[in-house]
Amino acid sequence: ELSKRESVNNKPIRVIKLERSTTPITSGISLPEEASVSSLPWNPNASGEDDDVAIDSTVMPSIDTIVHLAGENVATGLGPLGFLGIRPWSDSKKALILNSRTGPTRAIAKAVASSSNPTTLISASGVGAYGDVFVGSNSPPAADEDADTTKTTGFLAEVSRQWEDATSPAAAAAVGENRVIQARFAPVLSKAGGALQKLYPVFYFGGGGIVGCGTQYFSYISARDAARALIHLIETPTLSGPVNVCAPTAVTNAEFTQAMGSVMNRPTFLPFPSFAVNLMFGEMGKEMLLGGVNARPKKLMESGFEFCHDGIEEALDSAIHKETI
Repeated sequence: ELSKRESVNNKPIRVIKLERSTTPITSGISLPEEASVSSLPWNPNASGEDDDVAIDSTVMPSIDTIVHLAGENVATGLGPLGFLGIRPWSDSKKALILNSRTGPTRAIAKAVASSSNPTTLISASGVGAYGDVFVGSNSPPAADEDADTTKTTGFLAEVSRQWEDATSPAAAAAVGENRVIQARFAPVLSKAGGALQKLYPVFYFGGGGIVGCGTQYFSYISARDAARALIHLIETPTLSGPVNVCAPTAVTNAEFTQAMGSVMNRPTFLPFPSFAVNLMFGEMGKEMLLGGVNARPKKLMESGFEFCHDGIEEALDSAIHKETI
């Protein structure tokens, strides 16, 4: 998306890719003046105290926005067969999911807090913050950013709370007025990764079907709209705090299954019953496959963002037949 633009907020675009380093960050790093894309080492394990910084403090004043999306994959396990996702949420895996988000995010937030110039920090979170209770006729209404997430249940809800709290040093900084956004992403639909990458071959070979009761809600966003939404967050100074990055039309699992079959022109007759989900995927399956999330992107819509793919069939068609990102 950035390659389509010459400037953002009336400034020429320069992208600095943060590359993980396991050694302390030294000061005085110089960035190429003319390069549109360059790299910068950062230490995700930095304490943020004294000279133990995540990002070179001499570079920070020249950075307008940091977009931080990194975190351990929640749908895979550990070990050589972890990619299969069979009962993936062991205690060690859950600790890795949490710690890979909170520690590095807090390190970056402290780097932002120490900068002499105001900085925008966009840190990923997830719509899992609203819990997994959006199922069936007793489902709560769609949750927007005003919803109370302090007592929502589930592992991913707790991860989201701690992940978002890790951005607090940047918001509380005494110098300047930093803008901090917790981008609550729904699953991004792309054949290159995520849930759709795993579901695509299943549906392609005719093995797709309703999961569990089929009435659990599923929030989503196309890869193209996710990228466009990030640019919108950078460009819109009135946006701060939690922002739902999801399409405006959540669907039930049954509706998602029907859309997959329609877009791929494949049958969807093979159900995946709840007992099998629990047996194969354990806690992860109960929360992510049998549980549901229905989030509404209130802040995006009220700030003028226009979706390219606001329905599930359009988003799936984009992911399966058009997009390569």
